[in-house]
Amino acid sequence: STQSTGGEPSVSWLFTPRITPDIESWEKLVGGTSGTLILGNLQKDEGGYYFCQLTDGYGYSLISRGALVVVTYLDPDFGAYPEAQTITESKAYIKIPCQPPPSNPPAKINWYKDEKLIENVENMVQEYVSASRYGSLIIFNPRISDSGNYACEASNVNANPEKRKTSEVLIDIKVEGTGTYAQKFVQDHDVLVKKGEDAVLHAGAIGFPVPSYRWTLGVSVEIDVKPGSRFSTADYGRELRISGVRTEDRGTYWCQYKNVYTDSVAVVRLYVIEDISFNTVLSEQTVEHLTPLTFDCQCSGTPYTSGDPTAPPSVLWLRDGKPIVDGKKFKEEDGSLVMSGLEMSEAGMYQCFCYNTIQISQTYMPVSVKNMTIPVSIDGNDRAEGVYNENLQVLCQANGYPLPVVTWYKDSEEITAVYDPRYSITQESFKDHVISKLQVLSVKDADAGMLTCRAVNQKVSTFAAELEIEFVVGHEIAPSISLSDISIQVDSSIVFEALAHGYPTPVVTWFKGQDRVPILTGGRYTVADSSLLIDGAQSSDTGLYVVKAYNGVGSAAYANATISLGVNNALIIGTTSGAFGLLLIIAILILLYVLMQQKKKKDYVPPKAAPTPTEKEIERRDSRPSSAKSMRSTKSGADPSKTPKKVVNEAIMSINDISDGAKQAAPLELEMPSENGMVMQGPGIITEQAVPVTLHPGLPSMPSENGAVMPRQGPPGIISEQPVPATLIPNLPRQPDSSPSSTSPSEDDSDSTSYGSNTKIVKKVKKSKVGPS
Repeated sequence: STQSTGGEPSVSWLFTPRITPDIESWEKLVGGTSGTLILGNLQKDEGGYYFCQLTDGYGYSLISRGALVVVTYLDPDFGAYPEAQTITESKAYIKIPCQPPPSNPPAKINWYKDEKLIENVENMVQEYVSASRYGSLIIFNPRISDSGNYACEASNVNANPEKRKTSEVLIDIKVEGTGTYAQKFVQDHDVLVKKGEDAVLHAGAIGFPVPSYRWTLGVSVEIDVKPGSRFSTADYGRELRISGVRTEDRGTYWCQYKNVYTDSVAVVRLYVIEDISFNTVLSEQTVEHLTPLTFDCQCSGTPYTSGDPTAPPSVLWLRDGKPIVDGKKFKEEDGSLVMSGLEMSEAGMYQCFCYNTIQISQTYMPVSVKNMTIPVSIDGNDRAEGVYNENLQVLCQANGYPLPVVTWYKDSEEITAVYDPRYSITQESFKDHVISKLQVLSVKDADAGMLTCRAVNQKVSTFAAELEIEFVVGHEIAPSISLSDISIQVDSSIVFEALAHGYPTPVVTWFKGQDRVPILTGGRYTVADSSLLIDGAQSSDTGLYVVKAYNGVGSAAYANATISLGVNNALIIGTTSGAFGLLLIIAILILLYVLMQQKKKKDYVPPKAAPTPTEKEIERRDSRPSSAKSMRSTKSGADPSKTPKKVVNEAIMSINDISDGAKQAAPLELEMPSENGMVMQGPGIITEQAVPVTLHPGLPSMPSENGAVMPRQGPPGIISEQPVPATLIPNLPRQPDSSPSSTSPSEDDSDSTSYGSNTKIVKKVKKSKVGPS
């Protein structure tokens, strides 16, 4: 079946607290879609202008005139309270303060003395400084009889409660006043009155003797105050009252007050507000395509402006509820809208709004464009996925003017009302396009195939377009989803991607934390299908993430994973590339190592030579008995009869022999010595490094503690050291030595041990200090 409609109209509401031409700034309210807006329990800031906006299915839109909603209230707290006074000195006047509480409309102030209303008292008047500073009571030329209990009352007949009153205060006047002149206590001000209402103008001038009062409109037109007139005076002539205000009553009023001491003037400006009315009537227009034209909108009404009270209202033009901005094509001149010509898309509902600071009104007209043709084009998807036994709707938008006619085909066969009862077509028409909807009930496998949406211009049949749509039928598959842990680098952009499966394609929702706070697109986060993009990742982005996949088949599927900081961020904070930071650290360490090696070479100081002993010191040392030297000689297998000099020479030669033997031992492996001189050899065998010395021929020598050799004779200070490379000793079987010195060595102090027949090594060389003595 086929059905065509222009679309259902919609209703919305707008609100602005004050009239402004910036309609885009007006608040769009929620609710009231049925055409009725219900307001309840309104607050102070909810008073203002409410507008109803109607939009039809073709895109035409209208905004109603504004309805003013006034929220009335009278707050409990006064701005200033009366204060008790005792007057002991003669004064020209006294002031009892009172400032009314916030009120809408503004509150009226009444004064009471001894619980009686004060009115028409010749020497009392209310002070008026400004709209926010008025209400204080002035007692001019105060008298002892004016003493009493005074109270201030604020009233607003539209509020609830209507009245609020202060506590009474005592005004005790001990002496008579000295006021002998006239003075005004009401500043020049404006009075705003709507046409037809009553106005009260108060001069606020007072004096003693009581002055005379004369009212004029301007400086010369005297007000005719007489019985039966719309004008009357009160409060000794200080007050002018006008009943049923007319437009011609507006203007500046002068009140001349005069006594024997004073001759002065008080000024009050009266503004008469008139409802806005239109001098021209807008009606439906059909215009030629691109033909220049002008729409006139002239209105009248008196606004409340202190500059020019006779200025006409302002004019604002709208099309379909949106302001028309001045430009090359549209221009506003004295309320008229001048256009260079309209396109089809510029047809619509045109409105003229007239407004001032307190009211707004509007008139409208529909505008269409004739004798125009827009070529046909089609927008839509080229693939439609149906689920077995589920309903499917396929959309096709056909653009053009006059509006095109849309026809649907299935595998080249036209879909009509008799094609299949499960198939139906509906259509919505707009200004320059139509939206055709093909609905298929309870999709079957046989429905798969090729759909074609064809659009043809109603006037020019050659203007046509079509869209082929692949119709795919699938069977429902419950959703599944997976998510893997990832690490991030600070300030980098990452994509956290979930893998979702199912048919129809599941909708993926992202959450963060155990509380599953939803993640929406905004700020640094972008949610796109099953991916979450985080721009400029921070450490706060780490933690648990949860994804949900749902496609209406069965239950939703969930998966979770964590985001953690990468290693590079622990190395370099604030860099976007951890690898670059690691290379930088390595380069710095290498540079520091090179600088340290250069410093060691620069700071190296050769050891100082020991002082050469004198002959007497040598003879005395050699002849001195030493138990340590005897023990060392005996344990090493040396002949006790030998002199100490020979013993030293043999010991030195034995060390050299060991060094030569180590070089010839091929099976031995050499290792670098450690810092403390210890050398690691076979398992569990450690030896100390023996340091041979260079002998100076012909000079008997003594080894020192540090391995240096002290010559007995020859040039002083000739000392040499030679490092001996460390030798690793394999765990070879111990061989007996034929030397008598090695048959029964001591466990700790033997000077040499044999391993095999060719290897001889010193295990331990005891050290002794060589002092100056």
